[in-house]
Amino acid sequence: MDYLERQRRLREKIVTQEAIHTRMVAARLATGKSAKQLAENAGITYSTFKTQEYAGSPSLKTLDFYWKAYQIDPNYIMGGDAARIPADVLEELLKHLDDPEANT
Repeated sequence: MDYLERQRRLREKIVTQEAIHTRMVAARLATGKSAKQLAENAGITYSTFKTQEYAGSPSLKTLDFYWKAYQIDPNYIMGGDAARIPADVLEELLKHLDDPEANT
């Protein structure tokens, strides 16, 4: 995959709620955990977690959780910047960015 294709898939520098939603779903899928498990581990309710994901509007607590637990940088979630994400984590995210579930 070339740089432009990677940039397109990451939705780099696109900060719409739809793009953030897509990156949040990809992050959830990349963890291999269910939304309920992630919400519990993050210390928030399932409905709050799903609302944040659906609306493309994560709380600082959710962003911090993804960073500390899975090395998914808040800059990636909010703006598609994957510069600080480890290669293995980025590979998993890229697998899920084009997942139909991430684009709903």
